Amino acid sequence: MSRPRWAAIIIIAVFSAMPLATHSSAQEAINRPPDTTRNRLLLADTLGAMHYLTVTCSGLQDQSWRGRMSELLQIEQLSAYERDDLVAAFNHGYRQEKHYYPRCSSRSVRQIEAQKQRKAEQGKLLSAALADPYLH
Repeated sequence: MSRPRWAAIIIIAVFSAMPLATHSSAQEAINRPPDTTRNRLLLADTLGAMHYLTVTCSGLQDQSWRGRMSELLQIEQLSAYERDDLVAAFNHGYRQEKHYYPRCSSRSVRQIEAQKQRKAEQGKLLSAALADPYLH
């Protein structure tokens, strides 16, 4: 299994709340179709959104989505430009949700949870597309 596929599988597992094996055999790169770059950017944006939606009500101690982004950056074989683009996409997703949900209140908790569900579904679809881009 290649590194890029493994990164997507890690993210799928997180979004699906399923256990995941270690990645000892993830070594060589694969050629992917052009929409992979777009999907990676959308996934990074989604991870940033999930990070904000989580920390806004749970507090900064929950860094699980930032951790998943770090894993993606470490596992994927990226140029400096691609890495910068993914970080920018993560930050964009974070800021976008902060704009819509500036704080956690008793009134916004349900809206935030509903948005987290939508973003989780989006992340699951994007992760699946990255895990096997020729099937989507």
